[in-house]
Amino acid sequence: MSKSEKMFSGISEIDADIIEEVQEKITNKTKKPKWVIPVIASAAAVCVCGAAVGSFVYNSNKTPQVSESQQNTAAAAPVTESVDPAPSTKLLARPVYPALPEYVEETKSSDPTEQKKHRELYEEHWTAIKQLRDQPEGYADGTEKFFTGSISSILSGSGSKNMVYSPLSLFMALGMSAEVSDGNTRQQILDLLGQDSIDDLRSHAKSIWQSCYIDDGMATCILAASMWLSDYTDYNSAAMDSLAENYYSSAYSGIPGTEEYDRLFQGWLSEQTDGLLDNYISQYKLSEGMIATIASTVNYAGKWLNKFDTARTEEAVFHSPDGDIKCDFLNGSLYYQTPYFWGEKFAATSLYLENNGAMRLILPDEGITPEELLSDEETLGFMIHREYYDKENGIYVQYPNRKLVEGKLSVPKFDVSSDIGVKDELIKLGITDMFSSETADFSNLTADGETGIYINEIKHAARVTIDEEGCRASALTVATYYGAAMPEDTADLIFDRPFIFEIVSSSGLPLFVGIVNDPLN
Repeated sequence: MSKSEKMFSGISEIDADIIEEVQEKITNKTKKPKWVIPVIASAAAVCVCGAAVGSFVYNSNKTPQVSESQQNTAAAAPVTESVDPAPSTKLLARPVYPALPEYVEETKSSDPTEQKKHRELYEEHWTAIKQLRDQPEGYADGTEKFFTGSISSILSGSGSKNMVYSPLSLFMALGMSAEVSDGNTRQQILDLLGQDSIDDLRSHAKSIWQSCYIDDGMATCILAASMWLSDYTDYNSAAMDSLAENYYSSAYSGIPGTEEYDRLFQGWLSEQTDGLLDNYISQYKLSEGMIATIASTVNYAGKWLNKFDTARTEEAVFHSPDGDIKCDFLNGSLYYQTPYFWGEKFAATSLYLENNGAMRLILPDEGITPEELLSDEETLGFMIHREYYDKENGIYVQYPNRKLVEGKLSVPKFDVSSDIGVKDELIKLGITDMFSSETADFSNLTADGETGIYINEIKHAARVTIDEEGCRASALTVATYYGAAMPEDTADLIFDRPFIFEIVSSSGLPLFVGIVNDPLN
């Protein structure tokens, strides 16, 4: 059974043993957090191993009121730091992930019966994946404005620090916020996300989710989401159902400020990020005064199509903005399957991952910083360009400045992370109303259309690390259409100075974008 099947089994209430299990999982962690990262949208990746986690907190100027039906519960279990109330948290909505058969390893059997069985299982697996990838034409239309605008704005100001951002994760979190908002607040979100209506956003978000999804025992790309609600407020059930249907979001209800609810929240975050962020998760709390919290994660794992030989890994100099440093470099070759891209200010390549998209490595020309590239229209155009198969014309649509080369590839092993405040950037991009209790309209969140609800803080954190293997993944090659081509030229790509990386899903949408200024820090 896959992780998604375990997490989404259709139960309607959290049993005591489940709560005890996640509490024990968090309690037994011995690592201490390096820093606190409260975030709106999160990205967990290992690719390529990486991770991030976050929350989207709604506050109100009003003091939470206990309804008549809840008074007995509140009186029986007063909330104090020393009290661990009996389990009372309930699951209000739970999505069902698409059925995806387990990946089938290549058979070594010469028995005809076994070979036939293997072929059937293989075809069943790939048929299910193709159905997920075969989304309606135009499902990602309009997203380009958000991706380019947010990448340029959020990653600017990195200075000499590393920065990582997940455009797709923030897109989904903002989409969920649009679902529970109305009026001008909703319209500002729709405008930034490039969507004409809430119905368009719903269908596009669902298609985007499905186009990225894979969890077959070898490759992983899961966009998980959840809404954490207060027992002291009656919520709009239709909105919760829509979040589950279109964003594959769970919805939980409990008593904010209790250890039980915090541990369940932390357990969910830990599960969805494969424990990669357990150093930070213990700091996440569902504060007593909150109205609701949206949590969004991206969990990604991929294995290089062409692995780096560990024997060729060697120490070399990286020219960091703060001075030269020595670090381990992964060394390989640009094979006939490896494309070379270029622009007026950059050179780039794509390292394909088995059945799970690619990592683009973008090297600025000498004298140009990554930040300068992120304000360059040509570079941003390359970053959001999606290679895809045009069914009508029977051709692959590729980036125009592209050729196949032979040469040397050298990139530092890195483990980079950052926590980024994105509130100011979103305001600059046109979303202003939702941060003020006087202008925010989240009336679609509650059953009675309560006013005064607003978003207090938005931060975003992410982490990406690479090594010789990449990560465990499946065996679908995304580079099939390069199979019969021959190199057209030669080129060496030595990433020994600050560069940009981008991880794209199988559908070509940006999961992560980052700047590596220092591979060791």
